[in-house]
Amino acid sequence: MTEDAFLFELSGEHPTLPRAEALACVRAECDRHSIIASGPGYLVCRFSTEKLNRIAYRLALSHRIGRYLGSCKPDELGKFVSRLELPSGTFCVRVKRYQQFMQEVDSLNVARKIGEILGKKKPVNLNSPDVELRVILSDALHFFISDRVVDRKQYDQRKVALRPFFSPISLHPRYARALVNLSMVEANETLLDPFCGTGGILIEASLIGARVFGSDVSEEMIEGCKKNMQYFGAKWDELKVIDVGAITAEFDHVDAVVTDPPYGRSATTKKEPPKQLYERAIKAVSDVLKTNGRLSIVFPSPCHITSDKLNLQEIHVQKIHRSLTRHYCVFTRLP
Repeated sequence: MTEDAFLFELSGEHPTLPRAEALACVRAECDRHSIIASGPGYLVCRFSTEKLNRIAYRLALSHRIGRYLGSCKPDELGKFVSRLELPSGTFCVRVKRYQQFMQEVDSLNVARKIGEILGKKKPVNLNSPDVELRVILSDALHFFISDRVVDRKQYDQRKVALRPFFSPISLHPRYARALVNLSMVEANETLLDPFCGTGGILIEASLIGARVFGSDVSEEMIEGCKKNMQYFGAKWDELKVIDVGAITAEFDHVDAVVTDPPYGRSATTKKEPPKQLYERAIKAVSDVLKTNGRLSIVFPSPCHITSDKLNLQEIHVQKIHRSLTRHYCVFTRLP
């Protein structure tokens, strides 16, 4: 099995979620992997080349993945590029600055210099090159060959307003997919959303091949969830109208639980205080999640929930607007 080092070009839409999602996808899909480098806007991991397509398909918060060629400082550019060996065929160079890094470096001049050096060895084709050499300007110049472009447009096609049945407080599909990926669920493994609502999380989980189960206290939501899943070609194993406290009688030993519970305003909690609802949910989830299974959950406030069966692994905070900040929390079920 051939392994190679691949660079993930991360999106800048959140400071920590893109890296966490990329790494979770690698861990979910690869028996062996290693982290080579990590920094602003990029992650470099070594893993089997056979897993590249699968990992790229899962991702939501990265732009592209490609074979990592190395890194250098701006004053090392000429020496570094002169040693590069690209695959056969024509090539082009694309240089992208990550956020506000390296403002003193002119990206057009970098691209021009690279093109001049490599153009002595290989023909340039700016329109349809055989090889697209990309450079990220970040804490250094990071070189990689673009092998897979992440299809981020697909998530906009599934956004809330385009569903047959929708609730305006649902997660954007990109973040629903990222939340699923953080659970590291694999194809054919079981995933439960005990607050499935309109089905946004279950759709994303089904599309990456998980076997999905959902429940909600509202019959209207379950019916709407079915319509949405059918509309986007997603499949489910079981959808039930039950309270979260009853999931222990209906589901058992699921591989992952991924959910975005109601927040208590326009969302319905049947007048139950949100904190009490979350405590009941955590207890029930602890009982249905198998050992070493992962819970990916969103809270509208810092996570103060404790459980002797769950170990908090990571938290990612996302400010939505003045009255809503989402806290993406990932737990592992203890033995």
